[in-house]
Amino acid sequence: MSTDEKAIIDYLKSCRHGFVSGREISRRAGGKRRYEEDNSWATRILRGMVNKDWLETDPGGHFRIPPETDSRKKKPIRRHLSPQMRHILENSGRNFDGIVIDEGGA
Repeated sequence: MSTDEKAIIDYLKSCRHGFVSGREISRRAGGKRRYEEDNSWATRILRGMVNKDWLETDPGGHFRIPPETDSRKKKPIRRHLSPQMRHILENSGRNFDGIVIDEGGA
């Protein structure tokens, strides 16, 4: 990943839920001086990132990082749980589905 691609990804992480125009990405990701020199420097890079499936685009030509898919989700964190704490949590009436309980300890 090039430094320009990294700068674009870092900027788009701050705009996680919405699509952003290529011009806005050029303005915000590269800094003021870079934008003044070439106000569409990011468009070539953005097209390449879409082809690599790092970004997705909407019909208006705006870009965003694709939402996380099941294959890219983080693995659960395993933690040891004392028998007393496990008993308290089980009797609390709350739903802890999806929680991995490590019986062996760490």
